[in-house]
Amino acid sequence: MIIKIKDGLASISDGVRVLLVDRSGRLMIYSNGKETFRRSLFNQFLKVGYKNGNRTIKVLSEKEAQNITKEAYDFLREVKNDLNYFIPNLENLNWEFLFKDSIELLKIYRGPVPIVPPDQYFPVYVQITIGCAWNKCTFCNLYKNQPYQVIEESELISMIKSLIKYFGPSLPSRKSVFLGDANSLLIDHEHLVKYFKIISSIFKLPIYSFVDAFLTQKRLKEDILLNLKRFGLERVYFGVESGSESVLKLLNKPMNVNTALEFIKQFKKAGISVGLIFLAGAGGKKFWEEHVKRSAEFVSKLELDRKDIIYVSPLHEYRDLPYWETVKETGKLGFKEKLEQFKELKLKIKDEYFKVKVKELQAPVVLYDIRESIY
Repeated sequence: MIIKIKDGLASISDGVRVLLVDRSGRLMIYSNGKETFRRSLFNQFLKVGYKNGNRTIKVLSEKEAQNITKEAYDFLREVKNDLNYFIPNLENLNWEFLFKDSIELLKIYRGPVPIVPPDQYFPVYVQITIGCAWNKCTFCNLYKNQPYQVIEESELISMIKSLIKYFGPSLPSRKSVFLGDANSLLIDHEHLVKYFKIISSIFKLPIYSFVDAFLTQKRLKEDILLNLKRFGLERVYFGVESGSESVLKLLNKPMNVNTALEFIKQFKKAGISVGLIFLAGAGGKKFWEEHVKRSAEFVSKLELDRKDIIYVSPLHEYRDLPYWETVKETGKLGFKEKLEQFKELKLKIKDEYFKVKVKELQAPVVLYDIRESIY
């Protein structure tokens, strides 16, 4: 049996099974040698794996999640004598513990945490805004019926205190702060800098955030970005979706491509890394070629390095959203076709970048399935 303890986390492996728990006893990742499971802090369980070379994701039912919880904690108790000092409540760990723990976390926020990027699965999520200031994209249901609001300073401080209490001895397992929700950098400069000072002084962790490239760019100027970098802003994530303005129009994303490029360049100039998110399947079959070509051209106009990242996310079409009507005209791509487009985008982005810059693209181009983006 191999037990590794570091930064508020315990990793246990017997050569077949692998378990990751934090110091509070929260189940995070478990593999029984055949299947791998991830649990969110809100007690959602995902089964992840591969079939025919493609990654598969399934959300477990409550009964399935209960069975996996029992299996994982039974494994943990096999080494209880080695971990009693690290997880004092080890004997009390079960489904009921995880359920109550998730309810306590939910009480801290105004609503469920909608999404985090793939490289931000273990942050402290701090809401300084609620919802999305735009919230009119035809394909997105993340902030449906959620009015956009800015958190007051007193509520922010109360939230931070509650989060510190919630994580308790497992707080060192959190590697960053992620600012929620969709447009957290949109608030006025004075409040934004004040909030950054508060957050960075308490957690002393790098800060990450989503940012749009059509509303926020009117407010964030170079001096403000330098201030945010000074107070810990490490990387921002742009939902570019496509480099084609024809496709962006279908998505009801009022982003001017050239303006967005200049805005992203301002972040890079301030020393802040960027994550660019494109949608595989956006524009359907009709705009496949244009979407791939213009998206690759978009990336080629930026100076990117190893600290940056490019995500390609398969677009999920929902029947109750306006984009569903659009795909009837443009031709909906199946999931396999979206994976094919991801591969084509990846190659095209790299080739176009080399063609323009005469050097290799250092930023990785990675598949990002929104179904895995649980907190």
